[in-house]
Amino acid sequence: MEIIEDISTKQMAQSSKDFESENIDVCTVILKVDNPKVESSKKLYDLNLFGKTLLEWVENSVFDTTIRYADYTFGEDFLPAVKRAVDTKSKYTFVLFSDAPLFQHKTFLQILEYFKMKELSVLKLTRGYVFETKYLLEIESLLNPQIQYFEEEDFITCHSLKQYTLISDIMKNRILNYFMKNGVIIEDPSSTFVDADVQIGKGTVIAPFNQIKGQSVVECDVYLNSHNVITDSVICEGAKIQNSTISKSFVGKNVEIFEYSKICDSKICDDVTIPSHCLIKDAIVTKDDKLESFFSYIGE
Repeated sequence: MEIIEDISTKQMAQSSKDFESENIDVCTVILKVDNPKVESSKKLYDLNLFGKTLLEWVENSVFDTTIRYADYTFGEDFLPAVKRAVDTKSKYTFVLFSDAPLFQHKTFLQILEYFKMKELSVLKLTRGYVFETKYLLEIESLLNPQIQYFEEEDFITCHSLKQYTLISDIMKNRILNYFMKNGVIIEDPSSTFVDADVQIGKGTVIAPFNQIKGQSVVECDVYLNSHNVITDSVICEGAKIQNSTISKSFVGKNVEIFEYSKICDSKICDDVTIPSHCLIKDAIVTKDDKLESFFSYIGE
């Protein structure tokens, strides 16, 4: 067993974003909503939702626009703040609220297409607005703008911690459904938690009570038995892991890790077997190392 000197345990091949629309001349002003009625130690828009803040979820939905920000107190007139923040050179302006994190890019594209087709100057959404920027800069107030409804789930507002729980459940199901549609077998979605930036390969089986966090990568045909917690780690093809904790580590192909083991800041090479109740920290483990249960292996 070797000591790790300088090893990257997180080599995540980031999936390229699908730019479905090119050259969109849109500025999105995201209003950072602060609702004093929500009792939390953090600002509402900084609450974490599967590895991203509420604000970051909204940002992701309009990634191909120019994004600007404005502070906003729940219930106040938003127009002055938007005018100060907007990119005046843009043709269209979207106004979105950070307390609606379920908004999706496909809904954004539908709205933009509708707005252009109808040749509108302003459109009110369930939670948000679309303007012709020129029109936005000219008006002093909004008088009965046209309202149009799209995917209403996208506009559910986080105005309380109870609503945050509802939004969390919807987001969790969206994430898990995405993986299941792409060939990942999730035996019990109700007890499985996967963060937004995780990648999981086809053919991987996830048993109940697994948590995969951060920017972890789980390759194809991995078997995660119950009760694992995997954070910011790479799990390579064919690995089998049982009831263990893995953090900031690299687990090679066909590795088998038995129950109650803990691996931190380490590299486990291909075809290694880790017995139960092992602690491995700051180390590289190869097939030549003879590991035993109930021992700690810590690099100096």
